[in-house]
Amino acid sequence: MTRQSTSGRRPRSSCTRLSLAVAAALAVLAIRAELAAAGESALLTRQIVESGSWRGGERMLADRLKADPADDEARFGLGMVLFIAAVEAFGQHHYRFGLTTPAAGSALPFLRMPVPLNPNPDILTYDLQRAALRRFLEDLAAVEQTLANIKDPDLQIVIDLEKTRLDFRSTGKPDANASLMAVARSVSQPWTAPRAAVKPAAFEVAFDLGDAIWLRGYCHLLSAGLEFLLAYDWHDTFAGAGGLFYPRIGAPGFTPPLPWTTGNGEIAAAVATIHQIRWEPTEPARLAKVRDHLKHVVALSRDSWKAILSETDDDREWIPAPGQKNGVLPAMAVTKERLDTWLLALDEFDAVLDGRKLVPHWALDKGINLKRVLEEPRTFDLVLWATGHAAAPYLEDGPMIRSETWRLWQGVFAGNFLGFAAYFN
Repeated sequence: MTRQSTSGRRPRSSCTRLSLAVAAALAVLAIRAELAAAGESALLTRQIVESGSWRGGERMLADRLKADPADDEARFGLGMVLFIAAVEAFGQHHYRFGLTTPAAGSALPFLRMPVPLNPNPDILTYDLQRAALRRFLEDLAAVEQTLANIKDPDLQIVIDLEKTRLDFRSTGKPDANASLMAVARSVSQPWTAPRAAVKPAAFEVAFDLGDAIWLRGYCHLLSAGLEFLLAYDWHDTFAGAGGLFYPRIGAPGFTPPLPWTTGNGEIAAAVATIHQIRWEPTEPARLAKVRDHLKHVVALSRDSWKAILSETDDDREWIPAPGQKNGVLPAMAVTKERLDTWLLALDEFDAVLDGRKLVPHWALDKGINLKRVLEEPRTFDLVLWATGHAAAPYLEDGPMIRSETWRLWQGVFAGNFLGFAAYFN
């Protein structure tokens, strides 16, 4: 007798088609849920920055923002893309001219870009170096202006900083070891806590409103340094010390670095470089801009902490509030005591920038009015500033930042106050 089919059983092919249909429907629902949670502009930003497609991505995000000016995800994404592109362009300048950073240059963040070795660098001139600094400054201003109107408290864009790779060699393809996280480590190396030797496979950060404000402050901080450099004429320093960083310098009187035979050669080179830092202010108006940028840094740091402290989530935090446990940099622990100390330090910085408090000098009884230093520029001689002689025109009687205050800051931050200052911005 022939076996009959079980009543209601579907043929195998029908079950397969049904399973595929269900799987497809679930996938669509998952994608829609992801879009609803993160937003299309957030996902688009991640795709752009992790693929290295800056130019096309910049246009796409700008078009989104133009179509919907209330889309803060698009605004933040555009600011991120502009910032990464600015860093890449600055690194391409360094690669073109063969930047290599000796140990003696570790305290110079603008010369700590992890660019590949260029086997055939071009000749770098003083004017080309200044032009690169000006371009970087202009690019940072565009980033800050883009980010200025962000207000969405629920803003979030997830980025993997290890997958965000830069094309320093201008080949059209990202360099294997040039991630944005590698740049951050290299630039902050002298101040931040050391990391493990093995790089993580992923470094995801859920950037939010507090981080958008933080990035604005960081742009102002970098801009302050750039304005300071561009305010002065450092021809002689470039001619005398440029060869420590770039192999081919085009400058009158340039002498290639000596062929040191001992390990103390870089120390001697550093001393010679310091001796050559005697700069005349050729664009003095830029020094007043230094103060303006630093005032913005202080104000934006306060604003970023207000946003951070109002957060209700705890998700891959770039800078966590004291109660958040999922910070991406566990070596830079944020406690309530450290945050309270930092906010008090901001008040001190503000008072110094306004001339209401003076900066002490180890060899002098009176304090230095930093506001007047920036508004009444003179020759910048690093050695004479170290000895106190250059401070003479700016000395005043009045309240100073006390040495006890500095010791308190260092104690609260486990001897790494400057590292946390660079981190907190």
